[in-house]
Amino acid sequence: MTDMSKMEIEKFLTYGTFTAKLATVKKDGSPHVVPIWYVLDDRKDQARKRIGDIVFAIYDSSLEALNIECDNRVSICVDDQTPQFSFVTILGTAKIVRQKYNELLKWNTRIAERYMGKSNAKAYGKRNTTEGVILVRVKHTKIIAEKDIAAWE
Repeated sequence: MTDMSKMEIEKFLTYGTFTAKLATVKKDGSPHVVPIWYVLDDRKDQARKRIGDIVFAIYDSSLEALNIECDNRVSICVDDQTPQFSFVTILGTAKIVRQKYNELLKWNTRIAERYMGKSNAKAYGKRNTTEGVILVRVKHTKIIAEKDIAAWE
């Protein structure tokens, strides 16, 4: 098992169609975990020295949205389930961002392109940009990233 570099973490988080598992804190303090589609906000502003925000969309009435409104601490885990196995766990704070339609459509189309391909991106982006859908940004406070977990050395 080996720690990943910043470049390896960014490459891993943007690779293929890995889904993330989002953990939020319920009112009673217990965890709530759901799979999400996401993208990494990789805007190249100000000679970025940190890994960008994780961005995803959810319904404002979902349990995860309600949890974030009460306690914005989250954990996100993305893992590769093929040997030699790797994962990135992000601990951070989530911020709900209520976007205007066009901005939400832009993000949902970008997310859809990652998971459904370029040819389906517009249709899925539009389908997922409906009443009650909100954008969430997660800024990391800590990242744990390991690769080659099952390596023999």
